[in-house]
Amino acid sequence: MDLKTVLSLPQYPGEFLHPVVYACTAVMLLCLLASVVTYIVHQSAIRISRKGRHTLLNFCFHAALTFTVFAGGINRTKYPILCQAVGIVLHYSTLSTMLWIGVTARNIYKQVTKKAPPCPDADQPPYPKQPLLRSGPNQPCVKARAQDSE
Repeated sequence: MDLKTVLSLPQYPGEFLHPVVYACTAVMLLCLLASVVTYIVHQSAIRISRKGRHTLLNFCFHAALTFTVFAGGINRTKYPILCQAVGIVLHYSTLSTMLWIGVTARNIYKQVTKKAPPCPDADQPPYPKQPLLRSGPNQPCVKARAQDSE
């Protein structure tokens, strides 16, 4: 058996997709199901914000909807109403998945760039921000200070 004959597409569009599409869809759905079940079982041990939990579950749901509708309905072109419904659901689920990815990225960015609260035990106020190079009418130039020290 030649590799070209195994991977070749049929001459006419059939009712079914290549078996690899269905196998990969099943693997993706199992991975999403595993992450949701893992989250639900170990919910008390996983430290995640309420927004994070909401985002994670919605992302998993809409990604699973996208995979399922694509694999099950992309070739359903025989009836125009069914074809339009598959198209609408596929567009909605894809855009929703992208939305939840964007919300996740925004939440991660906000958590990473959050300023640390000041230490309550410190008796001294924090140092004011000073420019690295000070120059002006009341400040000596950096070059002048370097020449004075020689």
